Amino acid sequence: MKKILIPLVLILGLSVRAYAQGGCTQKLSEAEDLYEAGRLYEVTKKLKEGSCLLDAKSGFTKEERIRAYRLLALVYLFMDNEPDAEDAVVNLLLVDPEHPENDPNDPAELKLLFAKYRSKPIFRLGVYAGMSYASVHSMQEYGTYNFNNEGFDRDDSGTDLSKEYGSLLGFKGGLSIEYMVVKNLEILLRIEYLRASYEVQAQLLSNGSNDDFNANSFEVSLLENQQWMNFPLGLRYNFPLGNVTPYITGGASYGFLLKSSMTGDRAGLATKFLTGLDLMELDMRNKTNWSYFGGLGLKINIKRTNSLFFEASYSVGAANFVNGQNRYASDDLTIKMAHVDDDLTLNHLAVTVGFIKSFYNPKKYSEKKLKKLNQKK
Repeated sequence: MKKILIPLVLILGLSVRAYAQGGCTQKLSEAEDLYEAGRLYEVTKKLKEGSCLLDAKSGFTKEERIRAYRLLALVYLFMDNEPDAEDAVVNLLLVDPEHPENDPNDPAELKLLFAKYRSKPIFRLGVYAGMSYASVHSMQEYGTYNFNNEGFDRDDSGTDLSKEYGSLLGFKGGLSIEYMVVKNLEILLRIEYLRASYEVQAQLLSNGSNDDFNANSFEVSLLENQQWMNFPLGLRYNFPLGNVTPYITGGASYGFLLKSSMTGDRAGLATKFLTGLDLMELDMRNKTNWSYFGGLGLKINIKRTNSLFFEASYSVGAANFVNGQNRYASDDLTIKMAHVDDDLTLNHLAVTVGFIKSFYNPKKYSEKKLKKLNQKK
């Protein structure tokens, strides 16, 4: 019995809701006909019948609420009832915040009334994620080899040592808060997680008598993984083109290193392995750093007020992330791997996709604010 009753109740509830919405749609059509006939007082009475304006679930749909509040604002304006017209405008902006910029059919009287109200977002929140491609730049070289030669160290055949850094894919994602400073110019503050990795490949040569260096030639391969929490602060300038908005962005970022570890191996006559060396615990990495960045992007409007965006950016490290005072702190690196950290900066190229949501609070401007806005026009 219960199995039968539950579907029946659901069907009955949906039918009642559909019937109520159908009745509201009919009332709105009748009210628009009354307005065209000039019967203004009957328009307000018709729209306020029942709960169509009050019940967001079973009353007017969103599009119908926009039409209804716009109609009320027009009626009250033509009746010289400015207080009620302003209430209708506020309710309209709550449903359709950027309506003033998107309805060219609004009469001049209504546009003048809209101009008295804040219809722009008070701020925007965004979320984004994507791939990063990290690379490091060596500012000053260090090593366990001989620097007296033009190469680094050479064996009897004159073969030079080589040391190269490789780039690897990582991850970048975060949250952003955005505020429009002036038209088309926004200030951005982001909270960003970055996972970056790079590799070191070295061909080393040794003629020493130490057991760890008894081979004339051996290779070292190291991989460092870093995790950062960054706080980028920047500007973004938009170039609106209808429903799409290309933009450029740039700024600076301050970061906190959360984790840094290194693994690797040494191949040759004496094979050695390095597993999970914690560089933070050994204080071999600076815990903070900063960088500057620039980028290009594209925003695509979704329902006018929100946006999907795609961005490509490049960040350049501005300071050495290696703690020079402790670069020799690990015997595993200096003796087993024959490796000493250079002074390094971290750069990365990132491609991200995200979503921006706008937040509104329609409010009537003060007389002082209105005066300033009119002067700018």
